[in-house]
Amino acid sequence: MYKIPPKKPEPQELKMAFMRLLRNNHNEAGYFKARTKMVWEKFFGKHVAQHTRDFLVRNRKLYVYVTNAPLRNQLTMVREGIRTRLNEEFGEEYLVEVVIK
Repeated sequence: MYKIPPKKPEPQELKMAFMRLLRNNHNEAGYFKARTKMVWEKFFGKHVAQHTRDFLVRNRKLYVYVTNAPLRNQLTMVREGIRTRLNEEFGEEYLVEVVIK
């Protein structure tokens, strides 16, 4: 009898399965920090990425550490847009606030 070969998982399916595996109650902040790092340059450009020193996620707040003072001021003005864009990428309303330092 002819067997239908199993469907190969799409690369996107594997990526999402891996991301679900990484996300658990003990590592939820680390999961969202990693997701933010993955899309930061794509969303906000190379200049912003070069002057971003680090990220920290704590209590559903994203802390972005920036090395350039004028850029810090600009990002502070659009932090609500940053939060909205990242939550859209996450597919849920995870971040409640973005703090630029």
